[in-house]
Amino acid sequence: MQHKFFRFHIHVFTWRSVVSEDIIALILALFIFIVPTSAAMRFQERSLYIDDSQPGATASYTLSWRYMSPQPVGSVDILFCNNPIPYEACVKPAGLDASNAVLSEQLGEIGFSILSKSANHIVLSRPPGMISAIPASYKFDNIINPTGSTSAFAVRLRSHASLNGTGPQIDFGSVRGQVTNGVGLETQVPPMLIFCVAEEVSEGCTQTSESNYTDMGQLNARSTLLAQSQMAVGTNASGGFVITANGSSMAAGTNVIDSIPTPTQSIQGVNQFGINLVANNTPVVGSDPEGEWANAAAEIDYSIPNQYKYVSGDVIAYSPNVSLMKKFTVSYIVNSSPNLRAGVYTTTISYIASGRF
Repeated sequence: MQHKFFRFHIHVFTWRSVVSEDIIALILALFIFIVPTSAAMRFQERSLYIDDSQPGATASYTLSWRYMSPQPVGSVDILFCNNPIPYEACVKPAGLDASNAVLSEQLGEIGFSILSKSANHIVLSRPPGMISAIPASYKFDNIINPTGSTSAFAVRLRSHASLNGTGPQIDFGSVRGQVTNGVGLETQVPPMLIFCVAEEVSEGCTQTSESNYTDMGQLNARSTLLAQSQMAVGTNASGGFVITANGSSMAAGTNVIDSIPTPTQSIQGVNQFGINLVANNTPVVGSDPEGEWANAAAEIDYSIPNQYKYVSGDVIAYSPNVSLMKKFTVSYIVNSSPNLRAGVYTTTISYIASGRF
């Protein structure tokens, strides 16, 4: 009995070794060469980019993936659902609307157009063609985001050989996305106007001489009295700045040295009070404006060398837009006639800078 069992065992082992291994190899070969071309594969490198993630916003959606199966593709079915699982019923995300979607860009596998679309369903179609190994992407404009921001939604994807998204699927997959209420950030550059006036100032107003008084000396019909002061200004106002000069002419009680109403040269022996904001050589006094900002300048009537003027309230310097920083030197001249009445002639000139924000 034991002897028969042993022979039977040997017989079965030999048959399995010789016959079944060939059959198994054939089955494996058939599996390798047949199954991949008949079974659906998952899209790889899937992604979704939304350019505006605010709930309910109209946004552009860019879907990307890599086709995997080596079969001609004629259509792609794109379905927006709450759930990514393909065999479960699709529930449209609340508020989402793709019915006005426009295919604005396609890369990789191209030639597609929108065959049909609804609130949550888009079908792309093209003449069936073999796929390539490069990733593909499709951008859709005018999609309205879901209104809920507490849960994600899904985009289910299927490729088909047919032109209309029907029939056996070739590749499939899904991506997830979620809209959110963004973090709001806000800042501002505060309005800025820097202005200083003194006998001498630094260009950035970091230092001044802290002196605002000048004794010009004794009036004489054969000489011109001179003085100068400085001011610096800068602003980030989009409309720039203006500086006005304000105050009366030189006076001693009711006796007044007339100010110069139009740009005029200095004339000894004539009652004159005037200013300008440039370098002069007749007489020698003043300096041209200093600073890199060429858009800040002395007003035309006060920027003519050797010509002086003073009208209270006049704009004497300005910039049409942002200007940081500019220094101006104001030159003062006083001439007097021989018959000018005796007295202490004084005036106070106030400079007002305004930013046009």
